[in-house]
Formats: sequence, structure tokens, C-alpha cells
Amino acid sequence: NIVSLGNTETKWGYHYYGNVTYEWIKYAYSCTVLDKDHIDLKLEPEINPSSQEDINLNLPEENNSLIIYFSPTGNTKRIATFISEITHTDIEEIIPNIPYTTEDLNRSDNESRSFKEHEDPSIRPDIQTKFRLDEYDTIYLWYPIWFWVTPNIILTLLETYDFSGKTVVLFCTSEHVWIEKSVEYLNPYDLNIIGSKRFSAESTKNDVL
Repeated sequence: NIVSLGNTETKWGYHYYGNVTYEWIKYAYSCTVLDKDHIDLKLEPEINPSSQEDINLNLPEENNSLIIYFSPTGNTKRIATFISEITHTDIEEIIPNIPYTTEDLNRSDNESRSFKEHEDPSIRPDIQTKFRLDEYDTIYLWYPIWFWVTPNIILTLLETYDFSGKTVVLFCTSEHVWIEKSVEYLNPYDLNIIGSKRFSAESTKNDVL
């Protein structure tokens, strides 16, 4: 569909264009600027949730696993904590040296920190937390989806620590975007990913059982 959305000046990617609101863009998987007053939005393709791996969370109490999560809004932390309680798994938070403010997380603002970090994929936010990955065989990595992929701070983690020989399970929180694209985004890191799963921010403990 071709939708008139007012004057659009910013020609960047497929996420935000000038005054195009997040409410429009969050349902789209591609946008093409046709002229300064029109944009071609294609609705997010339906991805069958069953295509995601079924993750076996019935692990023994001594499972030698670690949950690592990044959660600037608290949504991912809440659900990752459910998993920790269910599996008796150690859990650690990725704490950035410079915390993200509400303004930083406004991804509809092309001057916000999160927008600029995605626009420049070379940015690596520093991490305050020190992890002892050598003590664990399996890593559950949790993150929110930003612009369809992982936040750059996840790349900082992967480039700071040695994940070779580790089994990795990916989890994300997202309202309308499935996890597959973010899994592909991490392909250059050659992780031994055995499964992945998305949860919404509203997921309950029963949803992860």
C-alpha cells in the first residue's frame, strides 16, 4: 500500500522517515520512499512462531549454565528472571557504563542514542559487568530487539569474551518482531547456537514453563 504520511526528508534504512510515527513503522518490514510525501510500507511478514526452536528448560539443578541479559527497560530482566527461577540457573545483567535513559531509548528520534548506535554499527557501548564465562558451558543470552536486530552492546559482549566451546541459546523480547533476523545478524560471531525463542514484554511465568 502507498500511504501518505506527510513530508518525509530522512532517507535512512527502513525504520524511520522524518515524521513517520513508530506506530506505523513497527508493523512494517520494509519501507520505500516514493517521493517526499509518500512512502511504501509492506506489513511485517507473518512468521510462524512454531518455526522457533522448542527450548528444553527442564535442566538439572547443577546445569553449569549462565543467563546473561541486557534489559534497559526491565522487561527482558523480568522474563529472564523467570527462566533463572525455573532452571536454577545463575543470572548476570549486562550493565552499560553509561546507563540508557528514556530519551536514549526513543528509537523514533533519530538523535537518540539507540538510533545513532544502530545507524553506526561500529559503535560498541562499554560494559561495566565482568563475566566469568570460563565457569560455564551453556550461555542463555537475552536481549530486546532494536531495529530488528540485537543492540550494539551485545556485540560488545561477544567481542570482549571468548564464546568458543560454549553452547548458546538466544532469547529476545519483542512486541512485533520475531527473533530470526537477530540470529542471522550474529552469524559472523560463529556461535554454537542450539536454539532461539522470542517472548513478548507481557509474557508471564506460565508462558515460559
